[in-house]
Amino acid sequence: MNFNNYSKYAPFVLRLGIGFVFAWFGYSGLTNPDMWIGLVPAWTAAIAPAKTLVLIHGAVELIGGLLLIAGLWVRPVAAVLFLSLAHTLTILKFGPVFVRDIGLLLATLAIFLRDDNK
Repeated sequence: MNFNNYSKYAPFVLRLGIGFVFAWFGYSGLTNPDMWIGLVPAWTAAIAPAKTLVLIHGAVELIGGLLLIAGLWVRPVAAVLFLSLAHTLTILKFGPVFVRDIGLLLATLAIFLRDDNK
């Protein structure tokens, strides 16, 4: 079997996979914000309550993930999600979740860098 025939589907599969991850975490943030509040740094209280920030972040991730899945505004959406995840990484400690998120960050960057994005 010649898998080179399927390489054209790789960007689509990557976009679907990353879109699903962001949509799931966004949905989780919107439906169970209390689970994520503990990750919000205390200094952000000057900006808004932690729950509000989690809800905003969840909405951005859910909408962004759905737009990636739909293939709409792929490059700008990937840029926003990349920056959002890069910011999230600045508040996480090194460990398994951090390493996983580095992989997701780079996959999101790969989506942004594709030259055939809309």
